[in-house]
Amino acid sequence: MNKKQLVLLFLALFVLSALAACGGQPAPEEKIVEQTVVVEKEKQVVVTATPAPVEAGEDTGKIFVLGPFRGQEESAFNSVISVFEEQNPDIDVIYSGTGEFETLINVRVEAGDPPDVAAFPQPGAVARLAQQGHLVPLWQEALQVYDDQYTAAWKDLSAVDGTPYGMFHRVNAKGWIWYNKPAWEDAGWDTPTTWDELMKLTEEMKASDIAPWCDGIESGAATGWKGTDWIENIMLRTQPVDVHDAWVAHELPFSSDQVRKAFGVLEGIWFDPEGIYGGAQTIALTNFRDPAAWLFDDPPKCWMHMQGSFVTNFFPEDIQADLDNQVGVFMMPPIDESLPFTLEVGGDQYVVFKGKDRPEVRKFIEWLGTPDSVQPWAEQGGSLFPHVNQDLSWYPTQLERTMAEAITGATAARFDGSDNMNSAVNLAFWKGITDWVSGARTLDQALSDIDAALP
Repeated sequence: MNKKQLVLLFLALFVLSALAACGGQPAPEEKIVEQTVVVEKEKQVVVTATPAPVEAGEDTGKIFVLGPFRGQEESAFNSVISVFEEQNPDIDVIYSGTGEFETLINVRVEAGDPPDVAAFPQPGAVARLAQQGHLVPLWQEALQVYDDQYTAAWKDLSAVDGTPYGMFHRVNAKGWIWYNKPAWEDAGWDTPTTWDELMKLTEEMKASDIAPWCDGIESGAATGWKGTDWIENIMLRTQPVDVHDAWVAHELPFSSDQVRKAFGVLEGIWFDPEGIYGGAQTIALTNFRDPAAWLFDDPPKCWMHMQGSFVTNFFPEDIQADLDNQVGVFMMPPIDESLPFTLEVGGDQYVVFKGKDRPEVRKFIEWLGTPDSVQPWAEQGGSLFPHVNQDLSWYPTQLERTMAEAITGATAARFDGSDNMNSAVNLAFWKGITDWVSGARTLDQALSDIDAALP
């Protein structure tokens, strides 16, 4: 029995055991739906598999792509594929999306049956597969696309041990500061461009009887992650990137002067009783979704809220329907202005598996780095791209154009720091910052607790 047969047998047994586990008692409708989805996902092992073994360099005319996009995202990506196929009528790109992407890609790689291309949102998974020898490093033509179409930051981020592997397409950035545009304009506030201006504005806002800031970091078992975003962004604005990287790699303890400085900057916002709505101790109890809507209460509960680009999903429906007129945003300003402008980012990397770098596959990867691949998705709204030669008018809102411009202007970028830390350290970071802001632990105690989890 070959490896593919073993994997299919394993998956079939998995589904049967799941069904059997529900036997003997009434199963709610949700359970039945969930099982049906699992069966459909397992079918994708067959659908996305290359139909016959081929040698590298042999043109099959088909490209099999596996990724995590489903629903509206899958529809948007398929519109990108349609443009590629129109420009390359002899090539058929077949995409399959799954909610169990991380599990399924690992199963297929272990079985020796990877897809041609995979879209990875997790940098750690790309690094692991590259170090295990499963991925093809980017070739000269693809590297030239990076040089022509991106700032150097993105090629650097695609590298594992100095070698680029993935082509970035859709991306996101953190560190945005959001505000109620009409209320902001009525009050006469100006958008700050430096940290000193932001702190001066914060002081002026206190006299308005509306808190300058609001925040919340409650997220169930993941409570605290929102707080880590603050520290990561502050680290990138107060320390050189090599210091930030040493911290993420556990070479610089949390109790160091550099990391302690970042907590001190955040302390100036969170622990100012006049600066934060509800006071510091409410932050740990407030769900991370809620403060976004508080900006638009009448009157607002606060003037500013720091969150990633996905925050628009948490605005009231009437605000979401009129983003350009109702919502303002600016990027967290530099703190140490001698440092390069460095964004905390995430994004989808498209990688090619070993033995799959056929001419049509290479052409598709290179094409994803061009503006032609951006337009179909950007025009639908809700997604951002780092390609420097894109036309910002493709984005349907000024809000998106502002964010895309900031992303394309970044001279340096780093992935979410805590996401790249050892899982035990990441969890300790979440807990430590929560204990600190809630008053359960002093800063010294919280930093010591996190350091205790270092490998």
